Amino acid sequence: MNNELERYTLPEGRVYTDGKEMALPSVTTVLDQAPEPEGIKYWKKKYDGTGGNKHWEDILQYKGNRGTMIHYQLLNEFSDEDIHGTNEENSTEQLKLEGNWKRYQEDLAFAREAWDEIKQVRGINEDSVLDVECFVTNLGVGYAGQFDLLYIDDDSNIVLADLKTGKGIYPKYKKQLIAYTKALNLDIDRVEIIRIYPDGEEWEVSHDGKWPESRAELWGEFHELRAGMDDVEERMESILEDGINDT
Repeated sequence: MNNELERYTLPEGRVYTDGKEMALPSVTTVLDQAPEPEGIKYWKKKYDGTGGNKHWEDILQYKGNRGTMIHYQLLNEFSDEDIHGTNEENSTEQLKLEGNWKRYQEDLAFAREAWDEIKQVRGINEDSVLDVECFVTNLGVGYAGQFDLLYIDDDSNIVLADLKTGKGIYPKYKKQLIAYTKALNLDIDRVEIIRIYPDGEEWEVSHDGKWPESRAELWGEFHELRAGMDDVEERMESILEDGINDT
């Protein structure tokens, strides 16, 4: 685990750097190399801003900002320092400017209620949590990321969890978690996706013990995507340089 990294997010991708020579693509940047699913293409075509429908970019922007803020509100209690940063500042500003602050507050109220139930069910408390929002790197394969939650459950399992606020449990989410396990110097007993979906007022905890895909299969697919990024080092360094110059 490495909390001395800095993260830059730009339209071209997300870069993690130590401010010296290392510039690594994020886990999500690697996963974005995969072809866009047909279902997503259909959804974007449907929500193109015509016929009274919202534009898909506006929908995703709200959900992204909501997700950022719900992550902060739910996980901050387990951090030694306030994890509020630039991403949270930007999301707060955008939610207010777009007139979505009241909607977000309503969604947050449900998320907090769900989180209280989940913490009780899964044994998540100040004594069981090992770390939150922590940077990790895999220098051998060449990527970095930031996991949400590492804790010990009531059965003494070391659990790596990711908090999601979307509609379902998608393969991309699973690969993301497995990539994090490969960047940790720990034996992770269980990986789980904690899904809190305010739009449907539902929540679930999905873990690898019940996934049809094995950890090895998910890692193989992620590794293949990363291996296909031939010029990634040069691109990441360029993105990093542009990001620093723009700030």
